[in-house]
Amino acid sequence: MNTGKNIQVSVFHPQKNIRNSAQTYPLQPGTFVYNPDFSSQPPSRSNNQFWKWVWRRAILILGITAATTSGTYLWTNHQTPEYRGSFQLFIPENSTPEMGESQLEDSTPELSYASQVKLLQSPKLMSGIVEQIKTRYPEVNYSALFNQKTGQTAFEPDKLTITPLPDTRILEVSYRDTEPQKIQFILENIAKSYIDSSRQEERFDPNKEKLKLIEAQLNPLQSRVDTIKKELLNLQQQHTFITPEIKTKQLTEQISQLEAEKLETQAQLEQQRAGYLVLQEQLGLQPEQAMLASALTQSPRYQALLQKLLELETNIAIESARFTSKAPQIQALLDQREQILPLLSQEAERVLGQDLNNIDPEILSFQDSIRMGLIQQLVTSANQIEMLEIRTQVLDKAAQKLNQSAQAFPSVMRRYSDLEQELEVATNRLNDLTLRRQELQLVVTPPPPPTWELIAEPSIPRNQEGELISIYPIVPLNLALGGLAGIVLGVAAAQLVERLDNVFHNTNEVTDRVPLPLLGVIPASDEALMLPSATTPRIAVSTTRTYEPSCTPFQEAFRSLNANLRLLDPESPVRSCVVSSATPADGKSTVAMNLAMGAAAMGQRVLLVDADLRQPKVHRMLQLSNDLGLSDALIQNLQVEEVVQQTLSDENFFVLTAGQPIADPTRLLSSRIMQEFMGKLAEKFDLVIYDTAPLLGLADANLLAPNTNGLMMVVGVGKTDRAAVDLALRELQMAGVPVLGMVANGDKQERKYYAAYY
Repeated sequence: MNTGKNIQVSVFHPQKNIRNSAQTYPLQPGTFVYNPDFSSQPPSRSNNQFWKWVWRRAILILGITAATTSGTYLWTNHQTPEYRGSFQLFIPENSTPEMGESQLEDSTPELSYASQVKLLQSPKLMSGIVEQIKTRYPEVNYSALFNQKTGQTAFEPDKLTITPLPDTRILEVSYRDTEPQKIQFILENIAKSYIDSSRQEERFDPNKEKLKLIEAQLNPLQSRVDTIKKELLNLQQQHTFITPEIKTKQLTEQISQLEAEKLETQAQLEQQRAGYLVLQEQLGLQPEQAMLASALTQSPRYQALLQKLLELETNIAIESARFTSKAPQIQALLDQREQILPLLSQEAERVLGQDLNNIDPEILSFQDSIRMGLIQQLVTSANQIEMLEIRTQVLDKAAQKLNQSAQAFPSVMRRYSDLEQELEVATNRLNDLTLRRQELQLVVTPPPPPTWELIAEPSIPRNQEGELISIYPIVPLNLALGGLAGIVLGVAAAQLVERLDNVFHNTNEVTDRVPLPLLGVIPASDEALMLPSATTPRIAVSTTRTYEPSCTPFQEAFRSLNANLRLLDPESPVRSCVVSSATPADGKSTVAMNLAMGAAAMGQRVLLVDADLRQPKVHRMLQLSNDLGLSDALIQNLQVEEVVQQTLSDENFFVLTAGQPIADPTRLLSSRIMQEFMGKLAEKFDLVIYDTAPLLGLADANLLAPNTNGLMMVVGVGKTDRAAVDLALRELQMAGVPVLGMVANGDKQERKYYAAYY
């Protein structure tokens, strides 16, 4: 058991180291001084604590590290790979484009090579190369090649790099990108341009200068000729002519022809209108009425009914001369006429498709063949008139359009004539320049060969299987960085969890943080959850002697705690103490009960007082009656012998339960009767242990502790909150409560030390 800490009541000074500042004093009330700087630790101890909580949170750290590394691996696999291609140029000594030999003779090799690299990277030389590359990759520009974009990260390497190889006259030009075809294309263009630019300066040749001037004029002139030809063709297509003369003749002929057609059409229209008026006067019908009469004439059934009606009318006229109107013969004929008239009307409505009330009665009369011929002539004449009127309108529109074209065509002719003259001049000039260029090309000397040599063609490295080797992403490096980041995140998360998990994890943390002497360490055991057999008698092995049951490591820890209490001050032993904790569920009642049992087993006459009048537990833990207890003794002024119970497990172990519940425990515990009663208990027993309510929020322990030798604080390992302990210590200091020390309860590590011995 870890009992190496100072077990004397100590005074702690704020400005001194905790380990070296403890001073032993006689046990007196108010000797505890709280030190707010108790968290300061030597560097070595801080390192140990760091590795301890790292080990405690190892699973969390390893989990975050594994997750981060896995995420990095997945992210790496989803990255687009980059490739790097290169070629090598051999540069002879004193050969630099656009530099004379006299300039290079005075410069050192290192300076000339540095100048060559700067020259090859210069915008002046690269501009022509970039224009060639843009024909296939328009997004490429000078800034993109050398990472000069706005916001570009400083550590990102240039896409195009030129590096001199050490101790050689070789320059390596490399380019990196995600598209292998793009890399190959760009490197080939750069290599060709560099070779071309390495030609030596040529001596002045007038013919060559003339040739350059002519070539500079040929392209614009050729473009002008093509533009004029295209404009002439557009004029011909837009106005549909081959030559202006032919087009003018065509317009004149078309206008004359239209005028003749208009005159002829007008004459036919006047002739048709005159005939139409004559027919209309003869028939007395409009064209629409004539059409209806023609339709009735063409109906056989209507004509038959009409013929029968005429016959009846004739018979009625003849018989009327012979008979009166009421004669049966006349009435029979009239009845027949009345029967035929509705049939005739129905047939007329069916043929005409109209109500007879809306039709002129003249139409319904009988039409002979002569009249029908006239009707047909009237309808035909009306149709002819309508057709001639439409033709007249069409001819007018055509004549108007031709006149507009004829009026606008002179300007077209002038433009066409101007373009023809301009084309003739440009063509003659172009032919002349072409002929002169051919003559000069025969006398101009060819350019000298390049002075630089391409010793390694542009290519992208490949592996043995022929696959392209990527330079990004670098999987091992990314995994290493991901693992390192995971460790950092894991440690940060573990530290955050450690801060949130603000409890004491072992006895060392308790002793390092709490500035109190460690009186004892109680190992974690299942016995703490079991009710002790307070009524179990001792085992008798003979008629003269009795033996206690075998002592377990859990019980031995309390006997050791009792021994430490007795050794605090041999001249003034502890006769009474208060057992409390900062918060509930720290095991104070269990510690108080087992301490009392251990002291009784060591021969002391011990009384355990359940002074927790709010939530008493001792009577349930020891299975004792709670009919009469501390509250009854104080209220009813009972004697000690009347309320104290002796347990059957040990003749030296006595218990005073809490008694009946009361409304105001604080008032009763702070009364003079309680102080006098505590004095009586101290006289009758060797050791009196008071189990009180927790410290935070309650004054019970602070009221009882000054009337005892001091307070013993129980700290639950893995349970007690550190902030609660700090607050409880501040309250004890403010109240001037004497503190004996502390007990670490439930230490799992302490259990293995006992197990190793037992």
